Amino acid sequence: MKPWFGLGKLELAAFVFFSLFLLLQCLSIAAANVALGFSVFFILCLLISAFKNSKKKGFLEICQQNRFLCLLFVLFWGTILCSAIFSGDLLKGSKIFIGQFVYRTVPLFIILFIFPKKGFASFFLFLSLLSCILDVIGGIIIHGDGPRLRGLYGHPMTLAGFLITSLPILFCFLLNWKQNRKALFLTIASFLIGFTGLLLNGTRGAWLALAVTLPLVTILYDRSIKKILFLVVFAIGTSLVFFNSPQLQNRAESITSTTLQSNTERLLMWESACEMFKDHPVFGVGIGQYSSKYLTEYKSPEAREEQNHCHNNFLQMLAENGVVGFIGFCLLFGYILLSSLKKALFNSSPYHVLIFGSTLALLLQGFTEYNFGNSAVIKYYWAILGCLLVLAHQSENKTSGSSFPPFQCNKTEI
Repeated sequence: MKPWFGLGKLELAAFVFFSLFLLLQCLSIAAANVALGFSVFFILCLLISAFKNSKKKGFLEICQQNRFLCLLFVLFWGTILCSAIFSGDLLKGSKIFIGQFVYRTVPLFIILFIFPKKGFASFFLFLSLLSCILDVIGGIIIHGDGPRLRGLYGHPMTLAGFLITSLPILFCFLLNWKQNRKALFLTIASFLIGFTGLLLNGTRGAWLALAVTLPLVTILYDRSIKKILFLVVFAIGTSLVFFNSPQLQNRAESITSTTLQSNTERLLMWESACEMFKDHPVFGVGIGQYSSKYLTEYKSPEAREEQNHCHNNFLQMLAENGVVGFIGFCLLFGYILLSSLKKALFNSSPYHVLIFGSTLALLLQGFTEYNFGNSAVIKYYWAILGCLLVLAHQSENKTSGSSFPPFQCNKTEI
């Protein structure tokens, strides 16, 4: 049965526009934002109608099911709100708090609370991954002659954020050899397009993140000798690609360069962020104040670039939001990471393997890029997380297998 079958008018309108948002999120920021805006409007109308009719039971059940995640979001928002209050510009801080830290999480909560069925989650996950793959294909067609693949957004770091969230999922799909031939072909094609896109993208932090994440998700997903050998063969094949491509080899070797400007510039920005934190340890320099403080007070005389963030999620949080915001950030993502790892290890849950892989890859890349502050990337991540959480809950409740071929096997086969 189609997931949208039997929806009311408001639900159907919200579903259509939210689906458009997911499909367009890696392709056009303007069109995706318009679609998300319309979906939020119809969802608000739906919520007003639901609460007028006292249909609160379903929402309370979902809150209970995701109680720790919801509580940690409230805690995190509270810590960031403190930074906004003490930022010196309450109006600006409040706007950034709502826009950057609350509104960007809307895709996650739409999926969890409005469309919490596995049919919707599977469909939404498919649209999200398709959007990422189309971004790579479009980037190759339009910007393929550039030194680094940029995707349709036009920035290599944004494309890297999409890919680093998607590739652990696609790789796990690739590990299921029991799916039918058409599904396996589609899985192989999608992963190869995405992986090729990441190589051409040249984002070194994303390369390192994937090099750590893929072996871990392979072991968590399936510890069989065949899958380990497959991983080894894949690693050898990737190494041969690098050895036979001077451009990729030079890019990889530049990771440890002490003279390359992008490396030295990051080190200088990180030093400046540490100085901000030392001067403002509790609430930081204030939400939205990093850029102006860096350029006017903390920028090193040796730094050449005019940057508005410090290319590091953790140092950015420390500098701008202090130890209070940093604790909230670490508790939120630490819970997502560790709870998914625990369930992947002890419950043999494939969807929690995907949650762990995508989150770990995002955070590892976040040591060299402020991907949490990238609107498109973080909304993409929250949407992916919402889909996987719904599918994980459905699996735990023993409803039925996912409509995605890679997870039609039972737990003993994983």
